[in-house]
Amino acid sequence: MRICIVTPGPVGSNPRVVKEAGALREAGHEVIVVCSRMLARVEPRDQDVLASATWKTERIDLSNLMRWRFERMRQIGMRTLFAVTRLSSFANTGFSAFTHKLIRKAISYPADLYIAHYPAALPAAAMAARQHRGLCAYDAEDFHPGDWPEDIEFDGMRRMLRAIESRYLPDCAYVTAASPGIADAYAREYLITRPTVVLNVFPRSQAPTEPASTGTVEPRPSVYWFSQTIGYNRGLECGVRAIGRARSRPHLYLRGTPAAGFVERLRAIANEHGVVDQLHILPPALPSEMERLTSLFDVGFSGEPGHTENNRVALGNKLFSYLLAGIPAAISDVDAHRAYGHLASEATRLFRVDDADNLAAVLDSLLTNPAALAAARRAAWRLGQERYNWDLEKNNLLNTIIAACRTRK
Repeated sequence: MRICIVTPGPVGSNPRVVKEAGALREAGHEVIVVCSRMLARVEPRDQDVLASATWKTERIDLSNLMRWRFERMRQIGMRTLFAVTRLSSFANTGFSAFTHKLIRKAISYPADLYIAHYPAALPAAAMAARQHRGLCAYDAEDFHPGDWPEDIEFDGMRRMLRAIESRYLPDCAYVTAASPGIADAYAREYLITRPTVVLNVFPRSQAPTEPASTGTVEPRPSVYWFSQTIGYNRGLECGVRAIGRARSRPHLYLRGTPAAGFVERLRAIANEHGVVDQLHILPPALPSEMERLTSLFDVGFSGEPGHTENNRVALGNKLFSYLLAGIPAAISDVDAHRAYGHLASEATRLFRVDDADNLAAVLDSLLTNPAALAAARRAAWRLGQERYNWDLEKNNLLNTIIAACRTRK
């Protein structure tokens, strides 16, 4: 088949698109990814991905400031028209400044299947599918109606999003979701067939060849967290307070691009607890290096605060990077984490949301007990090898596409 994957972001920031494109190309399909090129700091990540890509890419260049401002002006105009009329056609481009360009580019590629990632790409995939008599599909990496806090200031964005998803989702050949909680939420929200769960796991080839009893980075003991942005609403403040209260005196390593002023906030908290020298900020790394780098630390950390519905039901990529790298994780007890914790209990320790004392105790249970840490690391590595990896999980995606095509015929 000819398959066109459409996403508003750069490929270097979306490993889910990269894995999907690779699996489909490996299965013998002709694949092109329509995406964007915008931020200079993401370009090295893009080039790292593209260097080994077996599929084609069409990158919409929005790095020019004037071009981006024009798209933003278009978006603001459409947003205003939607507020007055409530017409979903205005929501398409009012929701995202990327959508207009994505529509034009996706329509220019005849394909049998168009797969949208993120709401901004859904109108583009749907319109291209209609024009070329192909199938349209949607991948929900998050529960997007639950992206924002339940505050009135976000009502306009929620209305536009629901106008888009309620218009196009019922006609999708299939919908996939990145966690069981996201799948359940979409089925309830739009009364559609429950999406197929395709977890954000990674290839075995990125894992260490064998488990190690401890991390090797110094100074240690070490607690590790990574994301594209080191910022608010990720539970990092709790992490800093916890290392100040833990008997094991762990060092907290954070990898990513700092949000403006946020690292200063963390350092102020660290100073209050006397652990400034135990907080380390690491530069972003290439996607291909992530699991290797993760394996160097003792314990992973994910402190999601559950401040939005999506934050409560999503499973972050880092959870599966921790497993594949062979390190256990201390994770907050939001809904999705609790369910995941039952499945990966040997390699996971839950702590109460925003409870630094409880997190400190959880960290100490591993970092002051070498035998427990070694056992948890072996369990994490085994789960990554035997269950939570892309080599196995990609079959959920491929089988879903095969079933959708058979239904159409």
